[in-house]
Amino acid sequence: MEIEEFFGEQFQQWRERFRYYEMAITELESDLGIIDLDWQTRLGYSPIEHVKTRMKTLPSIVRKMKQKELPLEVDALWDNVHDVAGVRIVTSFRDDIYAILEHLRKRDDLQIDEVKDYIKHPKPSGYRSLHLIVRTKVYLAERIIWVPAEIQIRTLAMDFWAATEHKLQYKYQHQVPESSRAELTEAANMADALDTQMGRIREQILKK
Repeated sequence: MEIEEFFGEQFQQWRERFRYYEMAITELESDLGIIDLDWQTRLGYSPIEHVKTRMKTLPSIVRKMKQKELPLEVDALWDNVHDVAGVRIVTSFRDDIYAILEHLRKRDDLQIDEVKDYIKHPKPSGYRSLHLIVRTKVYLAERIIWVPAEIQIRTLAMDFWAATEHKLQYKYQHQVPESSRAELTEAANMADALDTQMGRIREQILKK
């Protein structure tokens, strides 16, 4: 009842849009499962280690809309906040990230609107990942819609660092001491060095 009161007259519209985001996650997760199985069948190897999904919580959505100075209206959310539905693809090797990107570019059921490469251009904290703002095709009973979503692609090393850094930031309410932030950045660089080394070892093995 509290949620209905929060949205007021727009409650039905918001509920419908949230269903669309849920459908998009289901669609992307299913597509990636098929891609993974196809690569395993044809090549004996899939670059996809595992896939995680998430939906932004209502408080997080409201906070982001306020930061963007957007009205709390469903169309403003749809047009301006593109990461309500999120999918994270985790790979073993850095090269696999770009192999997946090239595959996604070729699909006709996915539109890539923006690519943010935090691997080639890491954030000051050391954070590395490839972020895609996309629209995925969802088939409804009587029509087709394109639903905005975010896809993140990163290696196991990047994922471990990001998850651990997030927990530390949450624990200390984003007030991590300067010395600890420097160590976190150093740890991110070490994870990147590990990715580089593992990629080099992989190339050596494949050449034999």
